[in-house]
Amino acid sequence: MSESARRTGGRSARVRRNVLDAATAILLEEGLDAMTITAVAERSGVHHTSIYRRWGDRATLIRDALLDAVDTAVPVRDTDNLYDELTGMLDDVLALYQSPLGPVLLDAMRSSDPALGELRGAYFGARLEQCAGIAERARKRGDVPEDVDYRLVFELLMGPILARALFSPGGVKTLNSGTIVRAVLNGVTR
Repeated sequence: MSESARRTGGRSARVRRNVLDAATAILLEEGLDAMTITAVAERSGVHHTSIYRRWGDRATLIRDALLDAVDTAVPVRDTDNLYDELTGMLDDVLALYQSPLGPVLLDAMRSSDPALGELRGAYFGARLEQCAGIAERARKRGDVPEDVDYRLVFELLMGPILARALFSPGGVKTLNSGTIVRAVLNGVTR
């Protein structure tokens, strides 16, 4: 095994972080169209061939940069309380959609570019996995029935947020995560 294959941090991790940070900054400051491999290379100080070697294309880099930013914005919580974990997740999602990252994420997910279409699946897959973890911990504590459909719970929680984010002129500003969670839990825990 080569030395570079064994490394778990170091230069490789710094290069990855510099590129993702540069890509995210460009996306936030200038939007999707301005985020090019050349622009990221200039801003990050990483040669464009290194970026192409690792990410392959612009859409993959956009996907990875946005997912990295979302993972930071919507961390996994384990509070031993179903209500607190779900409201915490929704508070983070609401804050995300109200931040400068929100419109960029929505634009990327609405893109007709098939490569960016993978972003939708990856974003919702990560949130679904987060919700599955919350549901599994709640099941073990006896907070929800054994047969709870965590995917449906996730869809019920995210539905109002996405409807407002996509279709309401005011966006998600007036939504309250506690109200959404209580409504969903009333249906799930009965």
